[in-house]
Amino acid sequence: MDSRNGSPHTRVTVRVAVRIVAAVALLAGVVFFFQGVGVIPGSFMTGRSEWAVIGAALVAGAVALFWLSGMVGPDRRR
Repeated sequence: MDSRNGSPHTRVTVRVAVRIVAAVALLAGVVFFFQGVGVIPGSFMTGRSEWAVIGAALVAGAVALFWLSGMVGPDRRR
């Protein structure tokens, strides 16, 4: 094992941390999007299209983080 790659435990911890951040971003993005399009009422964001765009961007970023977190892990070449 190359010392630059870290221990397997560290890689799993990083993967879990990234997935937690991605899950929070996904949840926030969905809420922002639906408030922006007016589905969820009761906020200053309700019916404002810029919040729908911000929410969609958060969802896209969260999906990218989930995808990238799958690349962090044991070396699959062995």
